This record gives sequence, structure tokens and C-alpha cells, in this order.
Amino acid sequence: MKKYLVGFSILLLWFSVLGQEYSINGTITGLENKEVYLMRISGDQRRVIDTAQTDLTGSFEFPLSADFPVGQYAVITGPGRLVELLFNRENIRFVTTGNSKDDQVQIIESIENMIYYDYLDIKGTNLYKLDLLNPVVQYYPEDDPFYDKTLAKVRLLQSQVSERAAELIENNPNTLSASVIRVDQPVFANPELSMEEQAAYLKAHYFSATDFQDTLLLNTNILTGKIIAYLTLYQKKGMSQEQLEEQLIMAVDTVLSKAFVEQTTYEFVVEFLIKGFEAIGFERGLEHIANQNMLSELCVNTEKKKALENRIELIRRLAIGKPAPDFSFTDMDGHASRLSEIQSEKTLLVFWASWCPHCEAILPVLKEYYDPDNTEKLEIVAVSIDENREAWKNAVKGLGFNWINVAELKGWDSEIGELYGLAATPTFFVLDRDKNII
Repeated sequence: MKKYLVGFSILLLWFSVLGQEYSINGTITGLENKEVYLMRISGDQRRVIDTAQTDLTGSFEFPLSADFPVGQYAVITGPGRLVELLFNRENIRFVTTGNSKDDQVQIIESIENMIYYDYLDIKGTNLYKLDLLNPVVQYYPEDDPFYDKTLAKVRLLQSQVSERAAELIENNPNTLSASVIRVDQPVFANPELSMEEQAAYLKAHYFSATDFQDTLLLNTNILTGKIIAYLTLYQKKGMSQEQLEEQLIMAVDTVLSKAFVEQTTYEFVVEFLIKGFEAIGFERGLEHIANQNMLSELCVNTEKKKALENRIELIRRLAIGKPAPDFSFTDMDGHASRLSEIQSEKTLLVFWASWCPHCEAILPVLKEYYDPDNTEKLEIVAVSIDENREAWKNAVKGLGFNWINVAELKGWDSEIGELYGLAATPTFFVLDRDKNII
């Protein structure tokens, strides 16, 4: 009988652990009867997932389910104000005095966040002081006694951050905070080196402590932040866009090679870099990523890998210099034609919608460049992704668009839009006489 009782007790314990719930409790002095929001942070993605109300003492609670994802979160307390937190299967309780971005956060409960805020405190304080002292070391006369004092202080501030980070990592293995600190800790160059020499050192050692195999980092913004900071090392004041793009391509090669140790991380990094280069409009960088990535060498055919390969194929197909995908259309007046049949020195292909406020602001500007009696110089083909015919027609007539107007009335399922990888409106493609993308 005792044997069965022991087994039953273990089963009950297992169920109690499985069903355990957690919570985030906070108190923000002075924030009475206000809404606060819980935001999940994952790479460059930020999403509000819950809302709570503070009481008369400024206290609130977010209940968390037993399977709540481990990772980085933030409690939004006001415009531009938040409390950053790490969740790793434990209750979190904190207090902050007031509601400004400079207020200190005191962690009452949560080992992970006690470790993390210990690190953030010394890092924030010392980096602020280093920002003030580093220019002195660079430009102050070396034969002055003040130079030696300043240099010694810089070295001390650097070592304090590095030693405290190392201590926290060593004393708290297998914690999320240790993984985050390991990657986030600053890389310090010898302060006596020139700015150029320091930059070279940082480029060579920036990812020395980064474990790209640690996929938990993908549930935080630490890895993406590290990548962005690394890319900025390649930027110099006064660079042209072409020069900057050339430098960033070099940086991308390093990032991709470092990340090619774990498939999930590599897929994440490739997607992050593509989105970044798309956002700043660096076509050469996008084409470089499309041609140099090693997705085909990854063993497992995940859904993410397939989606990235399709996206990369689209980038290759729409690269500058490539022929624009041809398509047939019937315009608003019932005339049938093909893109390739347009005889014009330049063709501007525009994707827009009647409900798009940016389109309403930008498209009228095109009328200044468009002459319907001289389409040998410039023709405009405006493809609407409207679903409602009347809304489309009213917008065209109301705004006076007298160029070629096309609408499949399929919304985002537009076949022409799919040919061009349409993801936002307005989107523009400029084509030469031979319908190559320029």
C-alpha cells in the first residue's frame, strides 16, 4: 500500500508543478488608478499582451499562466517609460518611486531580475562616466598629470563593469540573466589606442562572448541590439550612401558567419538583416544577403526556412537591373494591355489604395511630373489594391489621377502585387525603356 501512496504523491507533485502559475507585481509610487501594459520583447518585435489597473497605492498585478514563455518583457508605465524585466519561471515583484524614465527600480522578488538589475546599475553608471572621460584621454596632453589620473579612472571604470559581469555570470550559471549579461556586456578597447585602432579592436572582438547557439536570446532584444551596435562600428561621419552600404555589407558577412552555428538563430538573423536593409532602402545590401546567405546548407526544412527562401528569391528577382515581372491588365477605361507593351523612356509602377493616407498625400505630387500628352518620356501605372470598385473609382476621379489606373479588386491578394512582393502602400518601382528595374 505504501508503494502506491508514494507513487500517488509523486503524481500529485508533478501535476502541481505543471499547473503552477506566476505573476508580475509592481508598485509605482504616484501612479494611481492608471492603466499599465505588459509588453513582450522578442528581437525587434514588441507586442502588448496584457493590461492592468493600478490601485490607490500604485500597485498592480499581471497573472501569468504556467506555460508563459521565458524571455524579456517590459511594463509600460507611461509614454516612453517602461520597466524592463526578465521572466524565467518565477514570480516578479518590483517597486519604483515615481513615473519618470530616471527613477530607480528595486526588485523585491525574482532572482533573475536581481542579477540583471545589479548588472544594469553598474553598467549604466560606469558607461555614463566613460562617455565623459573618453574624449579627455583622446585629446588631453599626455604629459599633463591629469591625463594619467583620467586614464587610470577610465581603466578602473572599464574593469569594474567587466569584473562584475564576469562575477554575476560565474555565480549564476544556467540563468537567463547570465545569458543576457554575457552577450550584452560592453567590449572595451585599450583607451590609449587611437579611435581608429579602438574601432578595429571592437570589430575583431565584438562577438567574442556571444553564444549564437543560445536560442533563448531570441526571446529578448539583446542579440538584435548587439548586431545593430556592431553595424554602427562600420559607419563614419561624411560617408556617402554607397560607401556606407559597402561597409555594412562587410559587417553583414561577419554577422552571418558567426550566426551559422544554429539553424533557428541563423534563420532569425537572416530575417532581421533583410528587414533592416529593406527599412533603410539599401538594395545592394539586400541583394548581397540574397546571394551570400547559406540557408540552402541548413539541414532541416522548417517553415521559417521556406518562407525566407521565397523572400530571398523575390529579392533576387526584383533586384536593380533585373527585368520587371511582366503582367497583363485592363485599365479603368476598359483598355487591355501589358506592362511590356508600354513605350516610354521611364515607367513608374505604383502600388496604392484609396484608404491609404500616405498614398493620398504622396500620389498627387506625381501629377507635377506626369504629362498625359507626353507619355513617351514618363508613363505611370497605378495598381490599386482596393477591394471596393466604387471606392477605387471615386478616389481616382476625386484626386484627378489621369494616368493608367488598374485594380484587380482582390486587396492584398492582388496577383500583380504578389509578383512584386507587395508588403506596404505606397510602393514604387522605376523602370527604364526596356522595363528593367532601376
